[in-house]
Amino acid sequence: MKLKCLACDVLARPLYLSAAHSPHIVDIQLFPRGLHNTPGILRGRLQENVDAAAGQGYDAVVMAYGLCGQATAGLT
Repeated sequence: MKLKCLACDVLARPLYLSAAHSPHIVDIQLFPRGLHNTPGILRGRLQENVDAAAGQGYDAVVMAYGLCGQATAGLT
């Protein structure tokens, strides 16, 4: 599988470790942790990247976020 991972840069180290041990191709894209303070902007950036990944041959888009101001709510 080819996966796109959209994630907070706080999680960079464990994500890179997990990707290195994965049998899948995992492309990780990190977003600055400061975007948590502006969840509307973060949501927009995430949605743009989900939409862009659709035409790039990924089997799935995965996200590595916590609550993050509910920025992931409503993504499609």
